[in-house]
Amino acid sequence: QGSSEEIAKMIGFKSVTTVEKVCEAFPELDMVDHMNRVRLSEMIRTQGLVHDENFRPVDAIVLLGEPVQWERALQVITDLLLTDGNPAIVPSEFNIDHDHIPVIACNRDLVFKAAADLPRFGHGAFLTCLETLYKNLSGNDLKYTAFVGKPYEISYQYAEAMANKIALANGQPKVEKIYFVGDNPDVDIVGANMYNNILKQTTLPKISLSGYSLLSDTTFLSATACDSILVCTGVYDPKKH
Repeated sequence: QGSSEEIAKMIGFKSVTTVEKVCEAFPELDMVDHMNRVRLSEMIRTQGLVHDENFRPVDAIVLLGEPVQWERALQVITDLLLTDGNPAIVPSEFNIDHDHIPVIACNRDLVFKAAADLPRFGHGAFLTCLETLYKNLSGNDLKYTAFVGKPYEISYQYAEAMANKIALANGQPKVEKIYFVGDNPDVDIVGANMYNNILKQTTLPKISLSGYSLLSDTTFLSATACDSILVCTGVYDPKKH
């Protein structure tokens, strides 16, 4: 899907780093890469362990999607969580009891449908691994500052706003009813049904929705209903759902 660093800057982040750059700043972190072990041994033998002295501690972690190298990402992200974003700090029993740095995660799909007969692991599977490792190492639950993407309402609000902008640009009235088509009952359809319930709660002002303040122009939220339509392909299995 492209460079995560470029995507982060495109959506508004100004100061961005990546797992790969953290590994460059702290070459001892990635011990799964056996070639890195060789390079690290040579570094220590010839000049000692060298860190990037200009490394700026990480303020927050944004998980855009499943990484290419899960094992490296799991190790480094866990390191950042245990060290308040600065691997140069050695954590102790006294500084792992407080909350870790903020974590924002996108796309909690456990699996997705590809060419293989069985579904493939998605970003939700990676998050499950991360949660388990952090729990086992720290004794604490991983706490997400926010989730974005399906099935969370901010995704449906954004889709509604975009549909309204297109409709109004073409001289059409504002959207009153949304039809959401998806192939994953546990994510697409559950999310659409949840959004429909929110729209039906006339006593709940839209301003109270968790993603409301994130939208650039909330005047494009006009729908009063959202119907879900399940496409019987993808990860849908009639024997399970």
